[in-house]
Amino acid sequence: MRRILIVDDNPLILAMLTDAFAGDYQIVTADSGEEAMQILKELPAAHKEPGENFDLIITDLNMPGISGYDLARIVKTRNMRNRFTPVILLTSAEVTKEEARKYGCAACLSKSDMQRVIATTHILLPR
Repeated sequence: MRRILIVDDNPLILAMLTDAFAGDYQIVTADSGEEAMQILKELPAAHKEPGENFDLIITDLNMPGISGYDLARIVKTRNMRNRFTPVILLTSAEVTKEEARKYGCAACLSKSDMQRVIATTHILLPR
């Protein structure tokens, strides 16, 4: 089963996305960029099989500590197991596609448009 890491400091967003994807994907959640980094750091020791990497990361942009931009940049440049994993950036701020791509994000979507988040996820990870 394909795996998604969802990172957001808002428990409501985590719950909404988990509920939306739980039937089709294995979901792992983190409530901060730091927790997500810990999960990614521990992954090689815990998951030896290539199919157990994350297939997608969905992250909030504005979080205390490690932001969504920081997380995407770290995944793309320093996390060798997941460097090809698409990252979807969620935000309520105005962010251009070019700015999001500069940090390695496959998409930048508004938190207020959950249907688009769900549709984009299904495009990137067909069931």
